[in-house]
Amino acid sequence: MTDENLRLFLQRFREFNAEIEARKKRGQNDFNPLLCVQKLDDEENMHSGFLYALLNPYGEHYQDDLFLKLFVKSIGLQEWLGSTSGAEVYKEKKRIDIHITNGKRHIIVENKINAGDQNEQIERYIEAIAKVDSSDRGESSVEYENIAVVYLAPYIKEPTQESLGKWHIQGEFLIDSENHQVRFRAISYENEIIDWLDSALNEAGGISNLRMALECYTDVAKRLTGQKENTMDLQAFFSKDGNEQFLDIALELVARKNEVLKAHFNAIAREIKGKYKEYRTEVWSYGTGISVLHNKFVEIRNFCFYIAAEIANKEEVWFEIYLSGYNPQQTTKLIPKLGEVLGVSNDNFDDSMLEDGWLALKEFEEIDLKDFTQESFMEFFESVKDKVYQFNQKIADDLAKPDSKLRELVPPTEITEIFLPQYDNVKSGF
Repeated sequence: MTDENLRLFLQRFREFNAEIEARKKRGQNDFNPLLCVQKLDDEENMHSGFLYALLNPYGEHYQDDLFLKLFVKSIGLQEWLGSTSGAEVYKEKKRIDIHITNGKRHIIVENKINAGDQNEQIERYIEAIAKVDSSDRGESSVEYENIAVVYLAPYIKEPTQESLGKWHIQGEFLIDSENHQVRFRAISYENEIIDWLDSALNEAGGISNLRMALECYTDVAKRLTGQKENTMDLQAFFSKDGNEQFLDIALELVARKNEVLKAHFNAIAREIKGKYKEYRTEVWSYGTGISVLHNKFVEIRNFCFYIAAEIANKEEVWFEIYLSGYNPQQTTKLIPKLGEVLGVSNDNFDDSMLEDGWLALKEFEEIDLKDFTQESFMEFFESVKDKVYQFNQKIADDLAKPDSKLRELVPPTEITEIFLPQYDNVKSGF
């Protein structure tokens, strides 16, 4: 990776991002509201949840069994199941993803996105249905011939023998050692689900909100199965003529991610040093974060608020104001005492991580790692630095008093460090 290649890569990438931003402003984007509230591969909440909402004849779509009838037709079970009038659909009953029944016949839908098959999972579900009538309604058990298993995955695949247990796939049936038969279908989002959604759209007519929901979920299904090209993602960038050469550079940057992040934090530290000489910074080891503190509070560095950016996981960055050091045996007194000294209510603190030794102010931002820039952190820093300065000044004033309200909250091993006059000659870091 030469400097010239890296320079050209960054230049092209900036141009690509500028093009994307211009397209967004013109309304050309890949926005999908469903993906704002659920992840693409969220099996239970996104996929089973939407399928159930549409298949349920008593759902808020108010289309009775229309979508259920279309679904059963799309998977080739319409004739076998018979009438869907008065049919019932359940989600996660007896741990079955989706259970469809018209009273006589039963369809088990096992939805598999990323999760692996469990031991004898399909067998357990079949037995649960076979016994459901006798256990729940006092009627005779369901005959195996009145049960169908539909195995749904992004692409056509069959359940493992481990999941099937005593059953074995023979064409369109599951057969056990006693020659009992259960109907079987292996279907996919790629084919049957998208076809079903298309037919549902054709039947939705002019009901705008219903059409929007169906279009949004069709978009999700196509993304899940790679049938929709996202013209605004990295794949689109590397697919453009002349950009293929940059893939190796990108992969090298990914492999050296910690070095890149550390360089990013060091750049932030340099900007703060250049603009605010009264502040000092510490870039954390391995490039996982940066802390910023006003020089005036070095003497209470073991008990004061720091402004920080932290790589929280592989995808997120936290901008936070955290309290450094306090006596864990005094946690119940911490917030009331701090509030009293700082002259604020308890609502100013986020105590969700208090038991883990972490207390932050409510000024907290969580952003995607891809959106983390020097500018974004500097905006956060500049918006909170005055408040943090005032809070730390009040802490310092209190700790200097003989009757300090906060001193008992400082860990005993750190009290001496706080008040030893040894920081006048600190050269760097904390």
